[in-house]
Amino acid sequence: MDIRFLIVGAPFIIAFFYTLFWLKRWGAFDSSIDNHPKKMTMKNEQSGRDLIIENIFLTKN
Repeated sequence: MDIRFLIVGAPFIIAFFYTLFWLKRWGAFDSSIDNHPKKMTMKNEQSGRDLIIENIFLTKN
């Protein structure tokens, strides 16, 4: 292996493991916490869509 590959790739490898360290510390990989519902549903989903469509077509001159 050429030393240039190690010099160029080392910061990316360090950043990858540093990110994994913080994700593990914050509990991103903890599967024992299962407070989230399996399926998220929005109430008044249809009225929200109508409002977004209205906002798209209403322009100020």
